[in-house]
Amino acid sequence: MMPFSPTGDPDADRVLAGLQEHMSRAEEVGQRLAELRGRGEAADGHVRVEVGATGALADLYIDPRAMRLGSAALAEAIMEAVGRATTAATETADELMASLLAPFELSET
Repeated sequence: MMPFSPTGDPDADRVLAGLQEHMSRAEEVGQRLAELRGRGEAADGHVRVEVGATGALADLYIDPRAMRLGSAALAEAIMEAVGRATTAATETADELMASLLAPFELSET
């Protein structure tokens, strides 16, 4: 007895199976992106931030000792930590997307 064929065409079945596998991988990548956090710190670790995949601030920690920096230096430290966290999140997101898109890369010929 022949195995079940969704389309009746072995080539189309292979394409369909490949698409289903890719959709499953896309869902996994989407979930990992939703949970992604980038972390950064500044001012000798007295300022720490966490951002999501879009760069939205998810957490901010300011050690009481960072208050001695003064407002301008503290603001600069926060911005530095956010920049580092955003870079980390972007790099991870890029890696996730590259793994998803790798099967579709065009060869340079």
